Amino acid sequence: MFMSNLKYTRRQYPMGLLTFMIFFVTFLMASAAPATETGEKQTRRNRSAEDQPQGIFFYRIEPSFYTGFSPRCQDPERIHIHLGRGNQIRVTLVLSDEMIDSYLGDLALRYRTYDALIKNGTIKLTQNKEFEKFRRIIKDERILNLVDEKDRLAPEEYRKTSLRILRKFNPGRVFHIEIDFDRQVDQWSTQLSAFLYKKPSIQESLDLINDMLPTRMWVTELSWRLEKKLNHAITLYGVYEEDLQSQLVWTSFYRAAVELFELATNGIYPIKGKMLDVYEFTAIYPVGTLNQFAKFDGRSIPLYPCPGKRPLMIHQRTRVVDHIPDKVCYGYLPWLPYMHVGKTLHNSFHTLWFHINTRKNGFIPEAWRHNSENSRTGKPYPKLWLLSRGPMSHGCTHVNAGHLSELRQMLPSDEKRLSQVETYRNKSNHFDVFDIDGDGQPEVMGIKYFHAYSLKHKKPYKRRVPADRKAFYKWLYVDGYRYDDQDRVIFDQAPTSRFVQRNAYKGETYKNIPLYETDYTPETIQFYNRMPIPFVRELRRISTTYDENRKILKLN
Repeated sequence: MFMSNLKYTRRQYPMGLLTFMIFFVTFLMASAAPATETGEKQTRRNRSAEDQPQGIFFYRIEPSFYTGFSPRCQDPERIHIHLGRGNQIRVTLVLSDEMIDSYLGDLALRYRTYDALIKNGTIKLTQNKEFEKFRRIIKDERILNLVDEKDRLAPEEYRKTSLRILRKFNPGRVFHIEIDFDRQVDQWSTQLSAFLYKKPSIQESLDLINDMLPTRMWVTELSWRLEKKLNHAITLYGVYEEDLQSQLVWTSFYRAAVELFELATNGIYPIKGKMLDVYEFTAIYPVGTLNQFAKFDGRSIPLYPCPGKRPLMIHQRTRVVDHIPDKVCYGYLPWLPYMHVGKTLHNSFHTLWFHINTRKNGFIPEAWRHNSENSRTGKPYPKLWLLSRGPMSHGCTHVNAGHLSELRQMLPSDEKRLSQVETYRNKSNHFDVFDIDGDGQPEVMGIKYFHAYSLKHKKPYKRRVPADRKAFYKWLYVDGYRYDDQDRVIFDQAPTSRFVQRNAYKGETYKNIPLYETDYTPETIQFYNRMPIPFVRELRRISTTYDENRKILKLN
C-alpha cells in the first residue's frame, strides 16, 4: 500500500508521463505542506505528557461504570486487538454505517440508565465526579435532543451528525480511510507473476491474500472458497499478461480480485466505485506483561509468553467470558480470559491487583500526592492505580483500570459474540506495524506513557527507569533506532509477526520506519456503592443494540 496513490499503473500511463506526474504531485505536496513542528516544540509536548497525572486516583475499592465516549462494536469481525513489541495493545474497530448510526443512541441510553439508577436510589455515586462531567457534555452537545429528533432527519444527515460528534469526542482516534482500490489491485498484481506456473503454498496463499490490504487483513486459514478465488484471480492475471495486457481481460481480473477481497474481509471494507472508503476507530493502551526479560539479537527486552492468535474465552470457574473476579483487589473490573492454563488458571486482560499509596510511595511526582481533582470530598486521594508498562505480571496482560473499562465498552455486549473476538499476540521482538491513517505509510505503534516499576513484597517499589521519554525508550527498545530532526523515533528495522491458524511466525521486516506515538487517553470511570457482580457486569453491556436484563439492573 506504500505510495499507492503515486504508483505507476501499467495499463494507463506511459513512462514519460508517469515521471512528470510524480514530479508534479511531489512539488504540490511540498508547496502545500504546513511547516512541521520543530523538534523543540515536540520535546515540550513530550515533557508535558510526562508530567500530567495518569492512572486512576481513588479512596477505596468500589464498582465503577464507564463515563467515556468510545463506540460499541457488536460485530467481532470488525474488531482487531493486537499486542506488539513496546508493551502496548492496539484496538481497531472498522466502523459500519450501523455502528455510526447507533453511536448517539448508545450515549443517550447509557446516560439515561445511569441517571435512572441514581434517581431511584439503586446506586449512589461515590469518591469522584466523572458522572457529572459526562452529564455536562451530554447536555452541552444536546445528545438527548438529537436522538429524540432522529426520525425528523434524513438518515444521511443523522449519520453525518453522529460521525461529527464521534470525532469530536474522540480526537486523534477516528480515521477516514480512503484508498484507491484500483491502484491497490494494480500494485498487488505484481506479486502474482511468481505463481503463474506454480501453485502457491498455503503460507504463500495467505500472504498473497493479506497483501491485498497490508496491515489490515489478517486471514489465518485458507478455506477452499478462498483458495478457489485466489487461483481464479491468478489464472486471469496470467491471461492478462499473455494477451498483451488487454483492458478487457484486466477488467475480468479486477472483478475476480474484488470478489476475493470481499470474501477474505467478510465485506467489512466497502468499495465504492474504485475507492475503499471507511472510517476506523483506533485506541492504543500501555500494558504490563510477564515479569521476565528475554534476549533477542543481544537485546534484553520484555518477554511475551504464548504468542499467537487467541480468542476471548470463558473463565473456567464462572463459565462466562465477561468475567468479574470476586476478589475485591481487582476493583470489580472486567477480567477477559484469552488462554486457559491448566484446569483453573487463566491468562487474561485484567487490571492491577495492587495499588500505589500516594502518601508513602517514593517515586510518583510530588504534585500527584496532593491530587484531589474531581473528588467528592476535596481531600487528596490516598490510592492510585498506575500501570507499570513492561514486565510485571505472572503471565496475564495488565491494563489500566480506566482503559480496561473502555475496552469492555468497545466489545460486544453479549457472551456469544464476545467469545468470537480474536486477539493477536506478536512474538516478543516483533512490532505492531499499522498504517493507522491509511496514507500508505505504515508506522510502528506506540504511546506516550513512561511508567515502569518493580514490586517488592507485592507492593510498588521503585522505578525501573526515569519517567522521561528518551530514557524510557532506551530501556524499552534498547537500540536499533534513532531520532530525526523532528524528534521522531525511527527504527532501523521493525520485524513483524504473521499468523497461520493459531501460531505466530516471523513476518515482514520494515526498514527506516517511524514510531507512531499516540497520546495517553485519560481514564474516565465513576465509582459507586457496592452492588452484586451480575449488576456490575450488566451495567457495562448497555447499548441500543443489546436487550439489557432490566431485572438484574433493578429497572423493572
